[in-house]
Amino acid sequence: MANNRIGFVLMISTFERELFRLRKETDFQEKVVVITGAAGGLGEAFCRCFGKLGAKIAAIDIDQNGLKTLQTILSDEGIVCKSYVCNVSNSEECFKTIEQVISELGDIFVLVNNAGVAHRSAFFKTDTSVFRRVIDVSLFGSIYCTRAAIESLMKTGGAVIGVSSIAGFGPLCGRTAYAAAKHGLAGFLNTLRTEMEDTGVSVMIVYATYIKTNIDKNALDADGNLNQNEKIASGQVLMPDEAARQIVDGLLAGERQLMLGENAQLSWDVYHQDPLMFEKVMMENNRYILEQ
Repeated sequence: MANNRIGFVLMISTFERELFRLRKETDFQEKVVVITGAAGGLGEAFCRCFGKLGAKIAAIDIDQNGLKTLQTILSDEGIVCKSYVCNVSNSEECFKTIEQVISELGDIFVLVNNAGVAHRSAFFKTDTSVFRRVIDVSLFGSIYCTRAAIESLMKTGGAVIGVSSIAGFGPLCGRTAYAAAKHGLAGFLNTLRTEMEDTGVSVMIVYATYIKTNIDKNALDADGNLNQNEKIASGQVLMPDEAARQIVDGLLAGERQLMLGENAQLSWDVYHQDPLMFEKVMMENNRYILEQ
């Protein structure tokens, strides 16, 4: 009898959570969602995911041709989308673009800071221009876009999402610039959350494991050129559509910090309990980069 009652309570609890999620999904109807790095991979998946919930999509990317293709794909799926060519590493472009979004679509309900650039190269071989490029896009791009959008987000009581990775809390061999950018992103967003506490704006940081996107295909080498060496992935590799869906579900659930993928939570736990063990395992999987 006790087991039956427990099962019934769990069933009701699950039903209530699902009902809450479905009710929250309607909150996106006609709301403006801004997505950076939107022209492909996870960015495109975000556009599709939010668009299917009725949001008006503002797709931002430096890739003009990619945006044209995205516009066609989303239009065919009945999703309202306007695209904006913008280099997020340029503060002036970010402010002008966000101002244009607000003027054309309305105040912003969700800002997804997804744009990023990675590299695979040993620190002692890496030109400092690579650090500038990676950090400008992966960190300052998020800061610029968020600063440009924050007053609009405060009007709507909206949300800021930052897409980070395991490199946002732990070391990642061969990605010193990327780790610096993602650690900085975590510090920025976690601190921003405290400042937004009384404004209604929520802030969620996503620590993602490997997602099958172009960020690794387009990773830089030590000289700033496209890295021709193949990346060796370890553990689960998420597809963009599934990753976007889980992130949106995390937003609907009010998560502050989302561990995305099977390796993310495990890495977090190991790193904070036994950092030397984390480093040992991480180096076993990534030492090859030092030999390239």
